[in-house]
Amino acid sequence: MTPVVPYGKGNRMLSLEELCEWLNIKTPHARKLVARNAIPYRKVGHLLRFPESEVEEWSRPGSGQVRSREPDPGSARVRQRERGPMSGWCFRSPLSKGR
Repeated sequence: MTPVVPYGKGNRMLSLEELCEWLNIKTPHARKLVARNAIPYRKVGHLLRFPESEVEEWSRPGSGQVRSREPDPGSARVRQRERGPMSGWCFRSPLSKGR
């Protein structure tokens, strides 16, 4: 049987559910932290994993650490910025009728 190690005392990778239980936050809030790159995490395939020791350090008051990671170049947010703010708009000419 594996000994149970309390959160923050090991070197394991936590799942999203374990992270939420440990930090006493809801899943949508944890996902927002990930989207903002505000919490240390790793992608394992399509799963999110959180390195316990890094989250412990991040969660300490006064650590002042903000995750500095460039957004994924394939993400929709980055692609939208590259296209420009008006790229999805279609302007009608005052001369076009009924189209």
